[in-house]
Amino acid sequence: MATAARRGALVFADVGWDETGRWDLDGLTDLEHCQAFLPNAEEAMRYTRTDCPRAAAHALAERVPLAVVTLGAQGAYAVDSATGTTAEVPAIAVEALDPTGAGDVFVAGFVTGTLANWPLADRLAFAGLTAALSVQEFGGSLSAPGWAEIAAWWQRIRTLTGQDPAALQRYAFLQDLLPAAARPWPLRRAVPTIGFRP
Repeated sequence: MATAARRGALVFADVGWDETGRWDLDGLTDLEHCQAFLPNAEEAMRYTRTDCPRAAAHALAERVPLAVVTLGAQGAYAVDSATGTTAEVPAIAVEALDPTGAGDVFVAGFVTGTLANWPLADRLAFAGLTAALSVQEFGGSLSAPGWAEIAAWWQRIRTLTGQDPAALQRYAFLQDLLPAAARPWPLRRAVPTIGFRP
């Protein structure tokens, strides 16, 4: 990882559940070579021995340039150690069908925003949006939304009455990025066939 980082690769790290129960932050020796570390709240608090996800993010930011802690239904919080910038974006309320792969989709959305040089809050919002859309479908990779799904969501959300103007403003950066949605929301995708019976 150190070689890749030295050669200019941006490394984004996540962790799995520590089955050993040690939660040894010093054991995550490659964090210093990462652009960002994106654990969930429980993992972040266990690794940092803190009782608050935001405190955990600040502790992690001492070891990695960008610490992003996902807060599940509450959204995500990030600390940029280089600039001292923090950002918190609430989650989009959805009816979740299957959370499989939502964390990976969040990371992919965050990477997309990072590569596009979006502000930190926009990256968090986009990552949260992609994760929220993914949990409304079954399956891991099959549930990851593409630009068409994101465009359909944006088109639909702007036409609903009673929308919170602040929430609409939070996602206004999408307006110039998205293709015109050809299909109405909600979009139906292929359903995975493994494990399903008629």
